[in-house]
Amino acid sequence: MKSIKILFLIFLTGFFGCEMPADLNPPGDNLKGYLVHIDSNLYLNGGFYSVSIYNADSSNPFNRVPVRTDSLNLTHHQNFYQTFYEMNCVPAGRFYLASTWSSFPRIEGEVPIVLGTYGCDTSTSCTDHEIILYPNFQGNFRNFTSNTDLSKRLF
Repeated sequence: MKSIKILFLIFLTGFFGCEMPADLNPPGDNLKGYLVHIDSNLYLNGGFYSVSIYNADSSNPFNRVPVRTDSLNLTHHQNFYQTFYEMNCVPAGRFYLASTWSSFPRIEGEVPIVLGTYGCDTSTSCTDHEIILYPNFQGNFRNFTSNTDLSKRLF
């Protein structure tokens, strides 16, 4: 019985004597995943491929300036491009995610060309784009497909 009490005291000392562990599920403020471009007709002049988030609470969100746009470095894989993207410090809110093409040099107030959206991919008839809430506690990747050909723009 005495040895059980000693083990219990050692356990309590170890438990309360150490720092508390870091939050295993902290509020998520980053967005990441893979974007697969399903065609290979690249436009390399006058702009760049990007990923953008749009305010899901606005009317016609894809026809407005995005909340944020980050550039992409397309990575060639066999007959398509698969690119990892990561956007850190996403503000709190409700967003739509889109693959976009933005002009360069940047034009203030520019609305980028939308080539694919999370939840609808490249479907022009889809109206059920998935809303992503932030802070996000799910931590899963947001993978979707997109066009590269600017003539196949969605918005």
